[in-house]
Amino acid sequence: MNKHISDLQLAYMAGFIDGDGSIYAQMISNNNYKFQYQIRVTVAMFQHTSRIHFLQRIQSELQIGTIRKRNDSMSQLDLVGVENVQPLLLKLQPYLRIKQKQANLMLRITQQLPLAKDNPVKFLELCQLADQIANLNDSKKRTNTAEIVKTTLLDLGFIKK
Repeated sequence: MNKHISDLQLAYMAGFIDGDGSIYAQMISNNNYKFQYQIRVTVAMFQHTSRIHFLQRIQSELQIGTIRKRNDSMSQLDLVGVENVQPLLLKLQPYLRIKQKQANLMLRITQQLPLAKDNPVKFLELCQLADQIANLNDSKKRTNTAEIVKTTLLDLGFIKK
């Protein structure tokens, strides 16, 4: 991530995320993961494809992220992974208003994720924080929740009832 972003640019990006963005964490299932799930953290910004240049400018300023054109005339800039999300949210945190709670929860997740690598109880706690973010976002389409992860961890014998 570009380390030379001005306060004005950060305030603009925070406003953009507050209005046309999302901060979310997903539990991604994969049998190759120790606990059968991975927590993926994302900051996304959305804009009508006719105004994709706003997203391209932000991507250029940050020097990270992927832009995709969706099938619904919208475009999306995704910043994925702890290495991208954590430093960005640390810089944006003072400027966020609407998504401040999501950012705080996400920072807790990103800071504690290394502790959860071999600790199923800690991993489940972080999944519960991801659920809190989803509730703040009024998320509707989630299929993998902390409760689903808990059932898997119980079935695999990583945790006890």
